[in-house]
Amino acid sequence: MRPFVFATLVCLSVQSIAAQRSIRQVNFKNFSYPLKDYLLGHGELKWLSTQVAGGPRLRTIQLKGGENLQKEPIGKIGDGGYYEVSGFTLQQVKYADLTGDGKEDAIVVLLYQSGGTQTTNYIYIYSLENGKPRLLAYCHTGSRAYLGLYKVYGEHGNLVVELLDPRKREGDCCSSGFVRTRCRWDGGRFVAVGRNEYGSAEVETRPLTR
Repeated sequence: MRPFVFATLVCLSVQSIAAQRSIRQVNFKNFSYPLKDYLLGHGELKWLSTQVAGGPRLRTIQLKGGENLQKEPIGKIGDGGYYEVSGFTLQQVKYADLTGDGKEDAIVVLLYQSGGTQTTNYIYIYSLENGKPRLLAYCHTGSRAYLGLYKVYGEHGNLVVELLDPRKREGDCCSSGFVRTRCRWDGGRFVAVGRNEYGSAEVETRPLTR
């Protein structure tokens, strides 16, 4: 039995080491995210400071099962009630090498719901360093048709962010166009490269559906 137990422990150890080498093994559904700046009223793509000092207080958002929500009862339908929901949900995680080191980084998107109509998306970029996720940078977008997040992904080493174009909005919720910005990691931050690009968005699709 001892050789079997030893072999089992070796296998578990190898799996653990392997997990630490891949950013894909990080459980971003149950994860703590820093947050600085105000939650609403944004109308732009803005990179936020990862430093504690200066500006609005740095907070922490703890997700459990992919969400951190508060439900406030506001009425009833028959025997049941309905609620106003506010807080954060994990919308997506994508992977791409954004630093040029040949290893994947994680592009994590959270959605903040105000309980009303306004929303804000937060984009977090994590790499793996010494077996642990390290935050490289994070930013927020605007709200819905006013430069709300449409898509985000990695392409040819760049971080590509597509925001709904307010000039082509069809009501406050939607837009028939998007503005694409390409950002490159310069070793300490993401900086925009090239000119903005413009394209057509699917109006019937809400920004950044799963």
